[in-house]
Amino acid sequence: MNKNILLIMVFLASGALVYAQNYNHVTAIDTNFEDGTLGGWAPRGSPEKGLEKLEVVKDIKHSGTSSLRVFNRSMTWHGPIHKLTDNAVAGDVYSVSAWIYFRDGPATGAFTFSVERSFKDASKEHAYQNVTSFQAKKGEWTELKTEYTVGADPTQAGIWVYFELPYKEDNLVQPNDKIDFWLDDIKFVKLDPASRPKAEMNIPDLYKAWEKSFDIGVAVSRSDVDVSSQNSQLLTKHFTVLVAGNEQKMDAIQPTEGKFNWEPADTIISFGEMTGMRLRWHPLVQHTQNPAWVFQDKANASRPVSKDALNQRLKTHIQTIVRRYKGRVESYDVINEALSERSGLRTGGEGSKWHEILGPEYIDNAFRWAREVDPRAQLVINDFNLESDSRKRQEMFNLVRGMKQRGVPVDAVGLQMHIDLKSPSVQEIRETIELFASLGVKVMITEMDVSMYSSASEAKKPVTDALLLEQAQRYKDIFAMLRDQAQKKNLTDMVVIWGTTDNTSWKNDFPVPGRTDAPLLFDSRFQSKPAFWGLVDPSKVRGLR
Repeated sequence: MNKNILLIMVFLASGALVYAQNYNHVTAIDTNFEDGTLGGWAPRGSPEKGLEKLEVVKDIKHSGTSSLRVFNRSMTWHGPIHKLTDNAVAGDVYSVSAWIYFRDGPATGAFTFSVERSFKDASKEHAYQNVTSFQAKKGEWTELKTEYTVGADPTQAGIWVYFELPYKEDNLVQPNDKIDFWLDDIKFVKLDPASRPKAEMNIPDLYKAWEKSFDIGVAVSRSDVDVSSQNSQLLTKHFTVLVAGNEQKMDAIQPTEGKFNWEPADTIISFGEMTGMRLRWHPLVQHTQNPAWVFQDKANASRPVSKDALNQRLKTHIQTIVRRYKGRVESYDVINEALSERSGLRTGGEGSKWHEILGPEYIDNAFRWAREVDPRAQLVINDFNLESDSRKRQEMFNLVRGMKQRGVPVDAVGLQMHIDLKSPSVQEIRETIELFASLGVKVMITEMDVSMYSSASEAKKPVTDALLLEQAQRYKDIFAMLRDQAQKKNLTDMVVIWGTTDNTSWKNDFPVPGRTDAPLLFDSRFQSKPAFWGLVDPSKVRGLR
């Protein structure tokens, strides 16, 4: 699903290095701007060159009398930065909280909390990492809460923290990327070692409970596979398939035409290979998270690209990736979310410039181009709500049936399976799997999680023992059905959970900014939830049927 952008942005190093020497040196930050000063925060851009500025204001604030206004921005990366530590220690954990506000631009906006790292070798360029992205609602204060773990790199020295908007190349920045925003009540707390959350290691391995039926996969970000992190311990203990949540999408892999940024995806794939995990790719093509250049005429960016040129760009993108990872990545989501929320295929009116410029044949072409390079890879067409929306399910059936009739090499239909405690029913999911299997393809569960909420209108609520029990029952019942479908050869040999711990789930702040969720098998402190035990040993959960 949709979340955010590039994890490593080394190309910003030259601009940031100029200012890094002047930031305050702190090991924890607690800034509410009540004293009228910036409290150590500084602009990443250069005010002397007329770029972004910071000021303490009193007309807009989250609490107290003042907040920090960030304005005069011209680049996505313009935002406030603060020194976190001069002595980065691998494994140190910082609890992060901040409130953010904006009043111009879209109804909801994405913001990113990031870090910059320097090195003991002062000649080495600084490194940049997006820690987390979150959605805020225009005109309302939204809280960011996360944790940042210092990575295992003995060569690193100082760390700065900053807030920005999702990265775009400077020449692609739009007005909505340059909006003013406000920050207040910013707090970074270095956790005492004794209080740091640690992954449970004395519990059964999740994958072993299901290895006779299918492998259990998980979606990760680049920071999840840092070998010093607790999250990486969960990955290696419980999962046997790895896929990237966002690092394999087009805007991350090819932000500039012909210049592929392999590092984030390679980091995840190398971790999977090192730990003996199977590898998936998500996705080769989807309607969102594409760099703007893809659909622009090369000579005049204000004009759309020609059909012939776009076909070539799409073919090049697909085949460059598949050629690089041939024999390593075994399964690809070739097309993701091509179906409309209203009827038929997603068109230009619903954000698909692929369909707008190329027509529906872009789907067939994408599969054929992938197969040309890797005849053995599993090629998947992936979408959401197929198990809950009868109209969409039938349209996917018709689409895949037509592809099979045309000789298009589609091997499986991916059910994202972002579901909730109540719906769809187990029977609906079973019928969906059997419907697609009747076409001679297999079905893959590609992005499963179980939300505590049934709609965007439901208000934020506490996660109670009763809800956790209901969630455990839901996972247990669905997995029992999936085991049956695997025995019938309708299901592929892997089921993928979309994330490891609740605090890293894409469902936090989406679809409702400020509303957190708890849809996964482990909580924010790396502890197993009743849902985990419902899959491993239901006798450990009182009340499970």
